[in-house]
Amino acid sequence: MKACVIGLGAMGRNHARVCSELSGVRLVGLADPSEGARARFSPTPSVNIYADYREMLDAEQPDFVTVSAPTDLHRRIACDAMARGVHVLVEKPIASTLDDADAMIAASEKHGVKLMVGHVERFNPAVTELKRRIANGDVGRIFQLHARRLSPFPARVQDVGVILDLATHDIDAMLYLIGSPVTRVFAETAQCAHEKREDMLSGLLRFASGEIGVLDVHWLSPQKMRQLTIVGEGGVLAADYLAQDVYWYKNGSENNSWHPATNFSGAVEGDVVKTYIPKKEPLRVEYEAWVASVRDNLQSPVPGEEGRAVLDVALRLIASGAEGRSRARL
Repeated sequence: MKACVIGLGAMGRNHARVCSELSGVRLVGLADPSEGARARFSPTPSVNIYADYREMLDAEQPDFVTVSAPTDLHRRIACDAMARGVHVLVEKPIASTLDDADAMIAASEKHGVKLMVGHVERFNPAVTELKRRIANGDVGRIFQLHARRLSPFPARVQDVGVILDLATHDIDAMLYLIGSPVTRVFAETAQCAHEKREDMLSGLLRFASGEIGVLDVHWLSPQKMRQLTIVGEGGVLAADYLAQDVYWYKNGSENNSWHPATNFSGAVEGDVVKTYIPKKEPLRVEYEAWVASVRDNLQSPVPGEEGRAVLDVALRLIASGAEGRSRARL
């Protein structure tokens, strides 16, 4: 299959690297209006570089394209590609507005092509292990999911704040693991280093199935941290996205057993188990799933509707932080 990448910033360069290494995929084109961004790539006989993505789409006629441009350009670029019959993998968030997301989903249906949103943490082996343990019933009834995603301020990110850029990773992971919509959100936000938008979030999510999500996300830490903790009847699962480790803190008792949803009366200290997980690059796993869906005509691994659900929660958090009140809907 022929592939192209639109947008050659930091993430776009990663997309280009992985595309060029995939079995069964041939990277044929790269596009970015910035001469500096294009200059970072050494010319090769097999990959052409363009200033205008539309010229590239018409000349290369790829099977799929990755859109890694600024968020407010996602709708226009993705819809231009889908109108040409090209499948689209778009970086998260799907768009900057729900109207744009709806237009992209409608274009996918109209032109009969696949649309996938690049929520890459779903493909992190640590999250895959959390999903497996939850499905096995190890955790039992889940009470809380707590995400911490901290890092230094990235000067390159100017078009969105920390909620759309970072918190969307954990919103998607929580929705994916719980499988229940968010009914209410509340957020406290701050703008400490970013010139235009929020760079700190303390957020709460209430899921329809009863769980509470806690989001601690900011660009104000010299330490990079990516963690997700799940608290349930059976104990606590703690995942480190960066190390791809999962620890299982069991809820112990005198007879070392518990009964889900029947006689839970609190937690006592139990065994701690570290799960061995083979390390994989999440972006490569994401692409393997995406390529298989295009090649074998399978459902998109992260459909546009699921990307829209994440965007809806993120926009409610932004509104809540600005207004100082909870938001059940936009």
